[in-house]
Amino acid sequence: MDTREILTRFKGGTLRREHAVALLAGTSPVVAPPVVALPVAALPVAADREPLPTPGPVPGADAGDGPGTGAGMPCAVVGIQGRFPQAGDLEAFWRNGLQGRIAEAALPGGRRSACAGWRGHFLDGVEEFDPDLFGLGAREAAGLDLRERLLAQSAWQTLESAGYAGARLERLTACDGTARSVGVYAALGPAGGALPGTGHRHTAPPASRPGPAARLSRLLDLRGPSLSVDSGDSSFLTALHLALGGLRAGECAAALVGAVELRLHPACQRPGAGEGVAAVLLKPLAAARADGDRVHAVIRSSAVGHPGRAAPGPQYGRLVGRALAAAGLRPPGTGPQHPDAGPQSEAPDAGLEAVGVALQESSRTVAALVGDAGAVTGAAALVRAVGQLRHAVLLAGPDRPAPAAWEPARRDDGTVLPRRALVSVPGPAAPADPTDAVDAAGPADAGDAADAADGTDGTDGTDGVYGVEGTDGTDGVEGTDGVEGVGVVLVVEEAPAVPRAPARTGPPPGTGPAELVLLSAATPAHLAATAGRLAARLSDDGGGGRDGGPAAPDLTAVAHELRLGRAVLRCRLAVTVRTVAELADALAGFAAHPGPGTGPAGVRSADLRTAAGPPLIEGLEETRAYVAALWQGGRLEQLTRLWLAGVDVCAVLPAHPGPAAVELPATVLRPRPLEPGPGTDGAPQ
Repeated sequence: MDTREILTRFKGGTLRREHAVALLAGTSPVVAPPVVALPVAALPVAADREPLPTPGPVPGADAGDGPGTGAGMPCAVVGIQGRFPQAGDLEAFWRNGLQGRIAEAALPGGRRSACAGWRGHFLDGVEEFDPDLFGLGAREAAGLDLRERLLAQSAWQTLESAGYAGARLERLTACDGTARSVGVYAALGPAGGALPGTGHRHTAPPASRPGPAARLSRLLDLRGPSLSVDSGDSSFLTALHLALGGLRAGECAAALVGAVELRLHPACQRPGAGEGVAAVLLKPLAAARADGDRVHAVIRSSAVGHPGRAAPGPQYGRLVGRALAAAGLRPPGTGPQHPDAGPQSEAPDAGLEAVGVALQESSRTVAALVGDAGAVTGAAALVRAVGQLRHAVLLAGPDRPAPAAWEPARRDDGTVLPRRALVSVPGPAAPADPTDAVDAAGPADAGDAADAADGTDGTDGTDGVYGVEGTDGTDGVEGTDGVEGVGVVLVVEEAPAVPRAPARTGPPPGTGPAELVLLSAATPAHLAATAGRLAARLSDDGGGGRDGGPAAPDLTAVAHELRLGRAVLRCRLAVTVRTVAELADALAGFAAHPGPGTGPAGVRSADLRTAAGPPLIEGLEETRAYVAALWQGGRLEQLTRLWLAGVDVCAVLPAHPGPAAVELPATVLRPRPLEPGPGTDGAPQ
C-alpha cells in the first residue's frame, strides 16, 4: 500500500489514525481491516415505526427489580403455536394439562416397531404435508424431510397467530433497513425421518445440504440470522437463548424459534419416547408494546452452560443464579456481584418466591404430556409455563396434586410482584424415590432388535443404539434428561398489564361506515375452509382482543388484521359488511357454496392461479399512490376490483392502524400424505 492510498483511506474514514501512522512509519507490516463508522442517525428505520428505545426497566416490574449488572433487554412472546401428542393445538394441550391427562398411546398405525405392545407419546399423520400453502410442487416438497415439513407448518401458523404473515412482516426491518428481518433458530432431533417400508435411502453426505434453519428461512423468505441447533434435550431452549442474543444485538427485528422431534425409527421407539413440534415468535418487549402486539409472556433473561467433566448436579443452581442476576432479580442470600453464590444444586424455594417465582417447568413436569421428547422438550415446558402465566393457574405436576389458582406474591409493603416462572432443561433434580425402578436394559435391547429388523449394524454413526457415542452433543445418551448435555434456564414473566381501552362511542352496530374485508388462500379449497373456520369463530365471539382490547370481536379490528396480518395469496375473497354478524353469515355462506358466482350475495371471489402474472400496474409507485388515495377516499368498490384482479391493495396501509387487534384462527391446513424427503435413511443419526 503506497503513501497516497494510506492517506486516502485515512481521510475517507476507513483507516484508523494509529494504523495510518504505523504504515507511514513502516513500523507495522500488518494492515488492520477497514473500519467503517456510520452515525446511528444515518441508519434508516421503517417509515411507520419509531426506532427501538434504549432498554430500561421492565414495564410492570416491581421498582426494586431494575435491570442491574448484565441485565438484557426483555423480549416478548408475540406468537406461539404447537402440536403435541393427543393435542393438535395449544388449546388441546392446555386442556390435557388441566385434566392431568397422560398423553400416552400405542404406536400409530403404519409404523414399524421392534417390540409389540410398547407405548409412547406420538404424533399422528406425520407423513402428511400441505405443499400448496407454500406454493411448492411435488419435487420441491420432496426436498424437505418430515421434520422440516412439520416445522414449516408450525412456523407459518405462528406467524399468522402473531399477525406477521403479511404486510406487517414486510415492515419488520433491521437497523440497515432490510425488510422481513426475522431470524430463524431451529432445533431438530436426530433425523430418523423416513417412514418404515418406503425403501428411501439418502446417500448424499449431510454437508451437501443447507441446515434446516436455512431451508426454513428460504421457504418463508425471512432475512435474518439462520441457525440450526443441536444440544440434545435442551436444543429448543439453547436456540431461544441464541435468538435473544440476536434480538439484543440488533441482528433482527424478530426471531422465530422452532423445534421438532420425531421417533420414527424403531430404535427411537422405546417406552416413554415422545414427539412434538412447536414454534414461538419473539420481539423486543418495547417494540411489541409500541406496535400493539399480543404479548403472551415476557422472557426476562436466560443462562446456558455445560458442566464439562464436573458433576452435573450443581449446574442447575449456578444457571438459575446467572439467569436471575441477568433479569435484575436477587433472591435473599445472593449478591449482585456473585450470582453463583447461592446453593449448588437447587435455588431455595423461599428465595425464588421472594422475587415472584412460584413455578419451575422442566422435562420432569411435561413428561406426562410429551414423554422423553428430545429437542422439543424445552418447547413443551415453555408452552406449559406460558399457559399457566396467561391463565393465572398452576397446573398439577410432580409436586402439585391438582390445579390451583396462582396468587401473585407480594412484598412486605404490599406491592404485587409479577408472576414469574423458571423454564429449564434439564431442570432441578427429582426427589429421590426408592420405589422408582428403571429397566436399564430396555433401550439397549430395543436398539439391537431394531438393527436386526432393519438389517443394519449401526453404520450411521451411533452403532444403531442409544447409549453409545452419537452426534447430538450428549455422547449418545438418550433419556438422561439432558444431564450429559447443555443446560439452559429461562426466567419467564407474565405479560405486563395494559389498561382496558375505554368503551367506544359511536353509531349503533350496522349504522356506521362499511368495512371491506379481504381474505386470501393458496387454493379455492383452502379459501372455503378458512372462511368457514373464521365464520365459526366470529359467531362464537371467540376473537378476544389483544392486550386489554374488547372481549368481543370488533369489525374494524377484524378487517385490519386480515388485511395486514395475513399473506396475500392467489385465491381471493372480498366482502363489504357493517357488522360482525353480517360478516360471519357471509363467510359461512361462502364456505357452503364456494367459487366465483356461486357464493352468497355480496361475496366476490377470484382464482388467480392461472393468471399470466401480476398486473402490469403492480409494484409501481404511481399504483401505490393511487391505491392509498382510494383507501383515503373510502372507494371500496374500486379497491375490491383491484384486489380481485391481482393487485395487493394492502401493501400501502399502515402496519399498526390503531384499533385493538384480535387473534384470529389460522389458515386451514389441507395436508396430504407425501413421500419422506431426503436427509434421512430411517435410522437415528
